[in-house]
Amino acid sequence: MPNRILVTGSTMGIGKGIIERFHAGNWDVCVTGRDSTRVNEIKYKLNKIRENSTIGLDCDLGQKTDVEKLCELLKEKWGTIDCLVLNIGSGSGAKGLSSDHMENIKSVHENFLNTVQNFYSLAPFLEGNEKGGNIILIGSIAQSCNVNSPVAYAYSKKALNTFSKYQALSLAKKNIMVNIINPGHIMTTDGTWSTKRNKAPDLFDEFVSKNIPVGRIGEVEDIAELVFSCVVGNSKNFLTGQKITIDGGTSSSR
Repeated sequence: MPNRILVTGSTMGIGKGIIERFHAGNWDVCVTGRDSTRVNEIKYKLNKIRENSTIGLDCDLGQKTDVEKLCELLKEKWGTIDCLVLNIGSGSGAKGLSSDHMENIKSVHENFLNTVQNFYSLAPFLEGNEKGGNIILIGSIAQSCNVNSPVAYAYSKKALNTFSKYQALSLAKKNIMVNIINPGHIMTTDGTWSTKRNKAPDLFDEFVSKNIPVGRIGEVEDIAELVFSCVVGNSKNFLTGQKITIDGGTSSSR
């Protein structure tokens, strides 16, 4: 039986990259996202490459009823999973300290509380797996250094890092490894950085040269490859409780 991975928020950006990397590594994959068209397009594309290798559901994983629907799909189709990647969240909002109270509450729900709820709902699918498995949370370097992100986003990701550490301690005896990956500036299709590069390429190049020591912005493939190596490498049953930064040196220079 092939290994199986579920990635939340996997119809675009980092989540989509992770799905594609694991599928290329002969894993079966479960796609989730709020856009049914995107979910179906990815399912069709990957199942055409390898038949019956991909399942998926259009759902809003900030809604309890949709989380329950996803759990029912997993019970019906797979029963257990080998890896869970928790990737939902949003970096939108007012920058710095200017956000109002309701905006802060919204960000905490989107970037911390919803992920915590997803964790508790979906982790049992690894606990039922005799082999154990891996849970990867996607954070941000905003949790540890000032990258001019919304402040609520930054402290929500900080909370997620702390949550990850304690869950690693809780699940270690069940052979479930829990780690969090904190990316820096990442280029995604139609994302913030692609928009900035298209509108003002000179300013974009100046930002990169001043803020990313390796001299280039990160790519989705950089994150996907790191997740894959954490889950399939020789240390996959010993690497746990770690906060892993991948940012081209950005946080080291601050």
